[in-house]
Amino acid sequence: MTDTRAKTKEQLLAQVDYLQRRVAYLEEINQWHDYAMDILSSTAIIFGDSKASRENVSILKATQECINRILEFDQTAYYVIDDTDSSFELAYSPTEAPSLTNEVDALIANGMFSWALNQNHPVCLPGSGNGGNSTVLHVISTRTRIRGMFVGSIDLKRSGTGEFALKLLSIVLFNTAYALESAALYNMMNEQRQTLARLARKQSRELLHQQSHDGLTGLPNRVLFVDRLEQMVKRHAEPSPGIAVMVIDIDNFKRINDSLGHRAGDDLVLKVSRVLSETLSGSPPDADPELRPEHLTLSRLGGDEFGIIVDGVDSLDLVRRLARSILQAMNRELDIQGHQVFITLSIGISVFPYDGRDADTLVKNADAAMYEIKQSGRNNFQFYTREANSLTYRHLVLENALINAINNDELVLFYQPQIELGTGRVVAAEALLRWNHPDRSLLGPAEFIPIAEETGLIDALGHWVLSQVCRDIPRMRAVLAQVPRIAINLSARQFRQEGLIDYYRDILQRQDIDPSCLELELTESAIMYDVELAIRMFEDLHTFGFRIAIDDFGTGYSSLNTLKHLPLDTLKIDRSFVRDVPGDHDDAAIVTAIVAMARSLELEVVAEGVETAEQLDFIERLGCHMAQGFHFSRPVPFDDFVTYVRKLNGGVREPV
Repeated sequence: MTDTRAKTKEQLLAQVDYLQRRVAYLEEINQWHDYAMDILSSTAIIFGDSKASRENVSILKATQECINRILEFDQTAYYVIDDTDSSFELAYSPTEAPSLTNEVDALIANGMFSWALNQNHPVCLPGSGNGGNSTVLHVISTRTRIRGMFVGSIDLKRSGTGEFALKLLSIVLFNTAYALESAALYNMMNEQRQTLARLARKQSRELLHQQSHDGLTGLPNRVLFVDRLEQMVKRHAEPSPGIAVMVIDIDNFKRINDSLGHRAGDDLVLKVSRVLSETLSGSPPDADPELRPEHLTLSRLGGDEFGIIVDGVDSLDLVRRLARSILQAMNRELDIQGHQVFITLSIGISVFPYDGRDADTLVKNADAAMYEIKQSGRNNFQFYTREANSLTYRHLVLENALINAINNDELVLFYQPQIELGTGRVVAAEALLRWNHPDRSLLGPAEFIPIAEETGLIDALGHWVLSQVCRDIPRMRAVLAQVPRIAINLSARQFRQEGLIDYYRDILQRQDIDPSCLELELTESAIMYDVELAIRMFEDLHTFGFRIAIDDFGTGYSSLNTLKHLPLDTLKIDRSFVRDVPGDHDDAAIVTAIVAMARSLELEVVAEGVETAEQLDFIERLGCHMAQGFHFSRPVPFDDFVTYVRKLNGGVREPV
């Protein structure tokens, strides 16, 4: 009985002891739970909305504050991944820890650092030089990406370094990884927003500049020029000649552009703009000291046309001196694509308020004055007058009337004979367009062809000429034993027109005209505009049956190498070289060389503009095949031409 009681007492004591230990354990667990919840709630400081909390060092400092409440590390260090080369960099250490960093270097060297990265829990390694402490490695990562590594030196025998503490360490570093991820994402998005904002501002500035400035020269364009002029006009309330407007045009630009090509034209425009800029900025030694650059606005109005606004003008003599200095500065030879080209300018000037009280009127009247200079000889300047405006008005009226000339049957063809020098017979003729204007009688091509080229009406005129020649050839067959070959001028615009050969084929087939009856003339400058296109087009036209001639030869900078690749039949020497032979030694040498070159290429040579017996004798002695000019006949209407041919050729019937 006594033994039973003693045994029961022992069991009760054991149970009490167990319960006491269980209560102590639960109390300890509860304390750790409360402590863990307190630590976890404190991790909120790792995240934040302030700009400073989005920096790696700020996040790691907040992490260190949380870890200090969990474990008492002797040394800690935080490594983060450098996104540029995916290497680990020491980002933060609360205190200098050379022994710990040396330990990390050793771990990296033996591969333990890389091994620890692949673990999803803290890794404790025995220290090699930290006084017996262990080295704790813990990867800082989210579920998808490694952001860095925590390294700490600690004595694991110290109290409070149990399993729960290490779990809390894992949770804190897990939150740190997400904080670093969020900060990196925010910084990336913020950098992208700033980059996009900078690009948007830059593109806005560039777009505004493109809309208001010329792309080739960088000068203000017509839009900005007119806007500035309008602002100046508004500021000048008093009726004084305080503003002058200059419109400047490059003389013979179209001829240079057509001869040497668009690149040469752009080069010329650019170099002229530089000369004008230097003149207005006072670079030349003879620049006018009364002109201040801030009162001058230089602009490219379009094509080969420039504009200058002169503000604060006290006298018209100042404007005259400026115009003269511009002409003098530009009166020079420029190297354009390897060619020495002599450049001159034509300048028209209008003055506020006498020549207009708004920007558009001032520009229009300056342009009218410039056009008047073009008509009277170029390389000069002129102030606006009402007569100049009336000339511009007549130009506009002429343009409108030309549109109706075809439909109103006002156009007529004249023919100028081409004489074969060996026989004295008419073997060919050039078809020349005339306009029987209802109010101004008969107009020559010089008065309306330039307008037609500017407006695009040259296409319609060219088609009319071909159709009329095809109607006239059957009429010639009815009365002539031998129908001369008819030469037709082909404009550069027509030459570049798509479907030209198909159009010509349709007209010839409808009129039953053989292509060999016709010879197409294209100026040398138009050919040199695009040599490759000329070769292709000439080959197609020649294959179809047309004869091909180069007109105005000697004025377009062509080379022998270019000529030998063109399927040519005839070469026409420009009248400017024939006019002064044989008296002018230079012209005589040029004509001699052209004839010799043409004969070596087995081309027929036609001398244009032969007006005297001396000229005729000179070209005959050179061996020129044919001649055309007033010495034989002026261009005449159809009936007079037929009479002339019958007179010279008689009734002999021979094939053309």
